[in-house]
Amino acid sequence: MDLTKIEKLQALIKKNGLDGWLFYDFRGSNDLALSVLEIPAKAHLTRRFFYFVPAEGEPHKVAMAIELDNLAHLPGELHPYSSYESLNAIMGSILKGVKKVAMEYSPMNAIPYLSKLDAGTYEYLKTFGLEIVSSGDLLTEFTAVWTKEQYDDNAPVAHALTDIVNMCWKFIKEKIETVGETTEYEVQKLIMDEIERRGYYTDHEVIVGVNGNGANPHYSPTPEVWEKIRKDDFVLIDLWAKPNKENGVWADITWTGYVGTEVPERYVKIFNIVKDAREAAFNLVSERFAKGEEVRGWEVDAVTRKVIVDAGYGEYFVHRTGHSITTTLHGTGPHNDNFETKDMRIILPGTSFSIEPGIYLKGDFGVRSEIDVYIHPDGKVEQTGGPRQFAVVPILKG
Repeated sequence: MDLTKIEKLQALIKKNGLDGWLFYDFRGSNDLALSVLEIPAKAHLTRRFFYFVPAEGEPHKVAMAIELDNLAHLPGELHPYSSYESLNAIMGSILKGVKKVAMEYSPMNAIPYLSKLDAGTYEYLKTFGLEIVSSGDLLTEFTAVWTKEQYDDNAPVAHALTDIVNMCWKFIKEKIETVGETTEYEVQKLIMDEIERRGYYTDHEVIVGVNGNGANPHYSPTPEVWEKIRKDDFVLIDLWAKPNKENGVWADITWTGYVGTEVPERYVKIFNIVKDAREAAFNLVSERFAKGEEVRGWEVDAVTRKVIVDAGYGEYFVHRTGHSITTTLHGTGPHNDNFETKDMRIILPGTSFSIEPGIYLKGDFGVRSEIDVYIHPDGKVEQTGGPRQFAVVPILKG
């Protein structure tokens, strides 16, 4: 980490009215801190360390005497400790006069993704008179804002996913017309092979669920466990990929189709509710940014969920509306969530997230419609990739 990044951290600290940002880790417990501090996940971390970035002045590195190398790349004054007495003396010295610091902490564990600070360490640090607040908004600005390069690299991937979905519909149609059936696993393999062929990366086998399997949000076929796809079946496809590079950011979409020429009304009805919920979320974000008004993750979920609740299907929408998208698929920015958690973080320009409401009728079928949204630095709201879905695909039509 160079001094330019330290200056950026200090600017964020001042902007948020803090005295500093205190990073802490024990044996890889704080992946968020390791990411910001550019410490490899495979680093040999067996002892606790602290890295304190004050609003002004030189940072401080506090590391156990046998593990100083882990922090060697970081700017700042090194404070080796060995005994707990020496650790206490060092921490008391560098925190003298410090009142309010950010840490990877979420009050009442409201946002579990941020809760990396254990209760005992929290109690320990409070003995120095610190007020500890969440680093959530700082993390969003430092780790979740895309660069222009990331946006440019993401665009072809996002379009490719839509293209691959269309390939799947054609594949299913050809198989039904020639041999009368295919399988979830065959369609999944087509997607995985196509992602690899195009030079992209995905971290897990994608989702292809027929009928009741589509009502399980995280179902995925395997070589041993899969179902056949036949005429009159309902199919859900959820796929995700990123450029095959360390700083690549993800694209992630979900579509649904019916193996027939005319989609039955019961599928149309549920899809339209989900689609309207998705559009309510997209419109809220677009309108807020157009007016220069802030929008928080929980608000996006609330407006989405209201559409589904008002339609009488609230109990069948069993997850949050969407997740932050960064170099990790479920990223470090605000999630669109007022259900699993209440995400109070502000959605910032330069960030991306999914909108993916769903209705899951167990044992029958499930509908999810997922799009990705990117907020340009100037506040323009873009749905990335190809066109979003406005009707269930009649796979055998045409």
